[in-house]
Amino acid sequence: MATVTINYSALLTVAVKHLYYSNQVCRAYQTTPILDFTIVPTDECVDYMKSKSLIFKSTDATGGFVVLGRTVGKNMAGNDLLRSRVASQDKLTFFMVLNNADVLNFDALPTQPNPGNIYYFSNKITDNAAARNNLHISKSKTGVDGANDQVKKSGSIYTFSYAGVLTPADVKVKHILTGATIGPASIIVQNTKSVVTFDLSVFPSGRCQLLVNNVINDSFYFLGTMANQQVFGVIELSLAPGLNSNYRIVEADQSLVPLRPNYTILFQNRATIWRYNFLLQPNSPIYLEMAKLTTAQKAAYISQLNISCNDTSIKFKLASNTDQSFVFVSLASIALQEKYILSTSPTGDPLIFTLNKLTTKEVRPSLPYPSTGSIDATSLPTIYSDVFITL
Repeated sequence: MATVTINYSALLTVAVKHLYYSNQVCRAYQTTPILDFTIVPTDECVDYMKSKSLIFKSTDATGGFVVLGRTVGKNMAGNDLLRSRVASQDKLTFFMVLNNADVLNFDALPTQPNPGNIYYFSNKITDNAAARNNLHISKSKTGVDGANDQVKKSGSIYTFSYAGVLTPADVKVKHILTGATIGPASIIVQNTKSVVTFDLSVFPSGRCQLLVNNVINDSFYFLGTMANQQVFGVIELSLAPGLNSNYRIVEADQSLVPLRPNYTILFQNRATIWRYNFLLQPNSPIYLEMAKLTTAQKAAYISQLNISCNDTSIKFKLASNTDQSFVFVSLASIALQEKYILSTSPTGDPLIFTLNKLTTKEVRPSLPYPSTGSIDATSLPTIYSDVFITL
């Protein structure tokens, strides 16, 4: 009996990294990773991959996925050839759905997400220095930026208000990748203002522009069938052979060079000012000690309260105090981490914070680290991480 061999080669891989985590992927686990994002191909991407003999597989160990392509034969250089040809306007599109709201606290992202925006990541990047196994698809190689990597989003009904009188011939929406354009479904003119509405359902998902007399007045991402879902971000990977060679997926002859592109989405961990809030109970030793002191003695006593750390570069100051409370804040921002390790320790000893009185006498050793469940962003640009302790 004849044997039929079907060959698949990796087309690309995508990894999502969080510097907050010790493993840079997700919270520590024993058997199965619990990821902060679920990444899924769009409906049209699923249909496209079926038509081109491509396979999508999640890779939980990297927080991302791999796409495999069926190959048949090799070119003159010995590189695999795709069985189904792809065109320069073809793309693979994936949506990122947020599973863990804490990401918005411990990653360096805007503290108040804009409900009208999504994050947009693309391999249409010009960075010749980016290594093939670590290609950033955020605009900056240093990681995701809440300002630069967000775009406006839209469902199938897109509306734009224009300060002027428009006719249907004046205005259109262009789908950037395909170049297709559509005219308005309606225009309502009120005095000298025009409200223009478009039905985008004829388009595939993708980036679009609103053109008024061929001048760009707005840009946005059309979500297609995912418009009603809580989409955090979109990953759009072009298959065009004209991309920079390090970012390119498929060569002009439909071949795959041996070193496949690994795209990364890097989230920096947020640095915050740590604030320790101590509340003194009436039976607290410190409260009782201070109650016996004169005003001058009490001032001297309070001046010798301090928080020390086994990392001498981390220092705190007393920000405020009353007879029943005192508050310490760090002099500099401290990066939030899943596990706080003393950087100078060869054995990975933990960071230790201690409340002292009389400068060196311990009152409360091993102060807790801040929770990532909440941050105080009411005094922007300073962001606080609070710890509340009753003594």
